[in-house]
Amino acid sequence: MKRKKIRLKYKKERVLLSDMLPYELPLIFSNRYFYRFLVKNGIHVNGDKIIWNENVSDGTLQILAFILGANMSNMKVNGYVTCDDSSLKKNFQTIPFSYRILHKPTKSRELSLIHPRNQILMVDFYDRYKSLMLYYCSLDKYSLRYPNKVACYFYYRDKLHKTLIGRKTDSLELFFNEYENLRTFFSYKRYNNIYKFYEDYRYQRAEKKFAHLLKFDIQGCFDSIYTHSIAWATGGGKDIYKESFRSEDNTFGSKWDRQMQLMNYNETNGIVIGPEFSRIFAEVIFQHVDSSVAHSLKNEKYDFERDYVCYRYVDDYFFFYNDEACRKKAIELFDEKLKEFKLAISAEKTHEFSRPFITDITRAKIRIDKLIDNELQYHSVQNLTEENIEDEADTVDDNIESTLNLSLLETAIDDKDWLHFNSRKFNQTFKSILVECNVEAKDVINYTLSRLGNKLSSDIKKFDKNFKVLSRTMSNVDYTEYHSKIQKAKQKKEDMIVAFMEELLDVTFFLYASNKRVNTTLKVINILNLIIIHLDNDYEIKGENVVKYSDNARDIVFKKIQDELSLVLKTTSVEPNTQLETLFFLIINKQLRSKYHFGNIELTKYLQRFAEDDSLNALSIIILLYYYGNESRYSSLKLKLVEKIKKKYKSESLDFKRKSAEFCILTLDL
Repeated sequence: MKRKKIRLKYKKERVLLSDMLPYELPLIFSNRYFYRFLVKNGIHVNGDKIIWNENVSDGTLQILAFILGANMSNMKVNGYVTCDDSSLKKNFQTIPFSYRILHKPTKSRELSLIHPRNQILMVDFYDRYKSLMLYYCSLDKYSLRYPNKVACYFYYRDKLHKTLIGRKTDSLELFFNEYENLRTFFSYKRYNNIYKFYEDYRYQRAEKKFAHLLKFDIQGCFDSIYTHSIAWATGGGKDIYKESFRSEDNTFGSKWDRQMQLMNYNETNGIVIGPEFSRIFAEVIFQHVDSSVAHSLKNEKYDFERDYVCYRYVDDYFFFYNDEACRKKAIELFDEKLKEFKLAISAEKTHEFSRPFITDITRAKIRIDKLIDNELQYHSVQNLTEENIEDEADTVDDNIESTLNLSLLETAIDDKDWLHFNSRKFNQTFKSILVECNVEAKDVINYTLSRLGNKLSSDIKKFDKNFKVLSRTMSNVDYTEYHSKIQKAKQKKEDMIVAFMEELLDVTFFLYASNKRVNTTLKVINILNLIIIHLDNDYEIKGENVVKYSDNARDIVFKKIQDELSLVLKTTSVEPNTQLETLFFLIINKQLRSKYHFGNIELTKYLQRFAEDDSLNALSIIILLYYYGNESRYSSLKLKLVEKIKKKYKSESLDFKRKSAEFCILTLDL
């Protein structure tokens, strides 16, 4: 049988979709239209010029001139914009759009969006130097998360693809998996999340061989990285580099240094936080540090695997050892090599463990896993497993799509499936786990919500198997004699899934109340999105719309979501330095039908902090404008927001606005 090759139609500009933006952004914000704009108009770097297709419209040129900060008349005459050294220093030194999110209960983290004109340069940089980026990320035996190769542009639709397909929740492409949508420009080896390391054979093997573990990370990692140090790392070390290049050089490291400075308003101390390319930049530096430490340890007669094992995930280190002298020498060397790059170990985050290596957080996660597996089980006489649910669902779809099968219907009617969840019991047990494991809610909430989301997705697929059959046969005249049985079975299952979702929502917002951060909000939104998509979309079978749920079922769950979101708004005010933590919920509320949208009074009270000042950032403005839309009930709020936007523009100089990524992005969106 011939294997069908599926090609993913993305060009070099696809790096815009994966490596340019922070993860912590609203769901409505992406680079997809910027990607299309560049590709459609052939806008790209060619040598020291930015060029575009001939005969592009004046409107397109006007937008491009605005993005590049160039003169449109000159662009029409020349057909290009220069991006040589003099032009880079003048027009491409831009101010990133930095916004804050809550990182810890009393501490925020600054993330950055770089200017679109610098993103165009980064597309070219990736295209030119992807091989060197991969090379300098392949020199270290310690690293657990590093680019391994350019992500595949195609996959084969066959049984092997079903085995290799990655999870929808994977944030990075893993090199041994296949994906139907590209996650990152590169595929990564070996992990896309640090918790997977704890479950891996490497961790287990190290625990068998070594009696002690030292965990440490880097103090203020991205804020402390000195951009010039990339040239040191790729040039053999600080001393060797400075000896070889006494003036400005044209090496790969120096070019990357220049790119990082341009997008951060010529700042050399610290790099922008959030984009994937910043993690790759840091990875190259840490690979050099690791290799230097490994080489020096070997000279001291300490062998990797025999005397110690060291692993690193971004800037988190795990050093396994038996001999205290080995540990002391390693820390001494790490201190020395890191200091060379103006970096230092965080004393606050340095911890030592003796075998067995299990932290309080790990103990809590193990018990949370068990709690979720026990309490969120879908029971069926057919005993569907995680491994065969996809195949079973495909079989059902095939049967429904072709000829309705009587035995399939009888199985669906007779199946005594069971899906039950007790939120009170879950919440009490969860609180007990926190106390008994001596951990804070913030340490495990994101993990718990992520696991709940994955379990919900799995349980919905299992539930859907028989429910789809019942929904299809309800409207089929060939099964009229079964309609009363079908109706009774379908209603029972509908009541069951509605009760289950109500309980799950109770747990979700109970967990969220103890840790209102952007990452946590995104995890909750994922759960809400799964529920809304499942309930609010009917089946489409053979081009025919088949009713899935009754309006009453939808109303019960959607009203529950509205009530929970309203409570969040009532108990949380939007703070100037942490604007996005709960504001993201407006996007998911917008997905509900208009009768579940928030009222004027409710929104005004929620946003009252901004009635007194004008500190709304571009993302907050974009979210609010999206939420208000053209609904007449929000016309007064929208007018007030427009006045604040005008005031924001008038408060800054023209020169600042031309350099500012925030004003560029906001202007294009408006």
